[in-house]
This record gives sequence, structure tokens and C-alpha cells, in this order.
Amino acid sequence: MTFKKYTKLLLIALSLSLPVSAMAQSLAQRTSPRVMEGVRPQGMGGAFIAVDGTDENALFYNPAAINDFENKVHMKFLLPSVNFSYKAIPFFSNDLTDLADDIDAAGTDAAKIGVFNQFKATNTGRYEEIGIHGSIANFMYKWVSAALFYDNSSVLGLLNPASSEITLESVSTGGLQVGSAYSFFDNNLQAGLALKFVERHLISETITQRDVIANAEFDDAISFGQAGFGIGFDLGVKGKIPWDAKAWKYLDPTFALTLQDVGDTRFFAGDNVGHMEESLSAGLALHPNFGKFTSIFALDVRDLDRRTDFITKLHAGYELTWPEISKVLRSISARVGMNQGYVTGGLGFDFKYVQLNMATYGKEVGINTRQKQSRMFGFQLATGF
Repeated sequence: MTFKKYTKLLLIALSLSLPVSAMAQSLAQRTSPRVMEGVRPQGMGGAFIAVDGTDENALFYNPAAINDFENKVHMKFLLPSVNFSYKAIPFFSNDLTDLADDIDAAGTDAAKIGVFNQFKATNTGRYEEIGIHGSIANFMYKWVSAALFYDNSSVLGLLNPASSEITLESVSTGGLQVGSAYSFFDNNLQAGLALKFVERHLISETITQRDVIANAEFDDAISFGQAGFGIGFDLGVKGKIPWDAKAWKYLDPTFALTLQDVGDTRFFAGDNVGHMEESLSAGLALHPNFGKFTSIFALDVRDLDRRTDFITKLHAGYELTWPEISKVLRSISARVGMNQGYVTGGLGFDFKYVQLNMATYGKEVGINTRQKQSRMFGFQLATGF
């Protein structure tokens, strides 16, 4: 394989997914928030909009949580967050590149179609996803937060056994998100707004037998260049009901509502790259503590304004944190949850200047409930002060 070809396929795999097939598109539109799903929330089943703001996730899940930050400046610099399905890395790096090599080496059109059909037959039913995400820099203060971020993922699906085609979708979204939040009624109500300036690059290809024989090389069937710029905003509220009951104080419930991508975040000044759909969500968080251990139980119902099965809207999770372990290792957190009916789990290690988060979670690929699970893994490394 030539260096040019390898580089192009690698960019497809790692750089840019806005699926357009029925199954994949449904998955992309259910993602909430539409960009920057954090590894910590993923370990908690994606339930996070009522959780207190203590890290970079607040800006993207519920801007009202910005008001929870300390009244001093914090900065965070994130090395890439990586998410991938179970067999995505060898599939993108080996199987796909081998397919391109074998097709290019075939001497006749019939031989090329034979290679293509064999690959399709061997891999029918597969859905693989891989992505790199993160905030290049994140500023956090009591009333304001800002992040320069990038969010990239790629999907390759062979979900239709009745057709000889491969669906390859990739999207890269990056830009600046700025938010502000304030509290009212003795801090029992918080409200926030986040403004986003984003650019999106899109690859959307359905590769067929005709594409295989119509191009001199396999990677010539994949076109680049679709891009657009957009401006959108999110709204969020978060609050508590003051009550002196002992059990109420112990659980310390927090309620939240968010309206993200208000009116849909659309992209202009370029080719059609789709849009990020408006999403109305509600959340609840409880905070029962056990001695020195702190814990959070969170429940979210996402995309209330969309007609999908209830379980695909449901996210629930629990986080137990052991704080003040040492001057070097400040805390360890264990997380479990349920995302769209699939089990999630995660670990977090908060060192003095470095944080490490890991998660595994299932997400629904199909349109119908529990039609097909994609088992994902996520890793995040960050530094800051």
C-alpha cells in the first residue's frame, strides 16, 4: 500500500461520522450532547445533566452547572479522549486497508467485484466506530466557562445483508463553546446559557460494486471536502427544593432541564453537512454519602421531543468516590450505569496534576429497542490546575 493511500484511509478512520443509513443516522441523532460526550458521564450511563459542575463536562451537558465551579480560575488541558467499539481498531487499520490493497491488485473488473463481495459476505452485520475527542483548553470559573474543542468519529457499517454496499460515514466538529451561569433564590436555582461556534467536515459514502470498478484505486471512491460553519446555543436550569426533612437533606436531590441546540444548530458557508437537532432533556441527581465516601445517583431522560422508544431515551448511573487518599492521589471513583438498556461502567483516578478516566458502555445501533448493541470503550487523560 502506498503512503498516500494509507494516510487517506487512516484519516477516514480517525479524523472525521454523520451516518445517513437509517440505523446509523438514528444512532447519531440520539447522541446527547451532540458533541463532547465525556468519558466520566459515559461510565455513568450518560446521565449527567443534574450533576454538579466540577469538570469540563458541565459546559456541554448543562451550562447551569457552571455556577457550581469554585470562585477561582481553573484550567484543564486534555490529551485526546479515545472511544472505539470492540473490534474497530483492527477493522479500520487492517481489514479495510487489506480490502483496498486486494481490490487494487485485482487484474479485472470481475476479480475486483469478487474481492468486494467476499469482504461484504464475511463482514455482513458489522458496525464499527472509532473517534478522538477532547478540549484543547478549558477555562472554568464560578460564573463563566469556555472550551476550545474537537470531536471526531468514524462509522463503518455493513448492516444490510440484502445489498452489496459498504456505508462509511465520518464527521469532524470543532470550535469554541462559551457558557455563563448564575444562581437565584439563595442558590436554590441556577440558570445557564452556552454559545457555540463550530465548523463541521463530513465524509458520507456508500461504496458499491459500481464504485469499485469505476475508480482506478479503491480510495478514489471516497470524496473529501464537505464542510460548513454554524452557530448554536444551549439553555439549562438546575435547582433544589429546600425542605427540612431529614431524608430529603440526606439525599440532597437536584433537578435539571436542558434545551440543547435550540432551534437546531445548522451549518452554512459550505456544502450540506447536516445539522445538530434540538434536544429537550430532564435529569435528577441524588447525593447520599457514606462516611468519607461521596456518591451520586443520576437519572436522565433525553430527547423528550423525539419519537423514539422510551428506553433509548433513558440514562442512569451511579458514582462512588473515595476522596482525600493522599497528597498525590486525591481520589478514586467507581462508576456503573445503564445507557439505552445496556450496561456501562468506569473508573476515575484524580492525581494532583493529572486525571485519568476509563469507561465501557453499550449504545444502540438500530432504530428499534435492543436491536443491536455496539460495545464501546473510552479513555481520557487530562492535565490542569
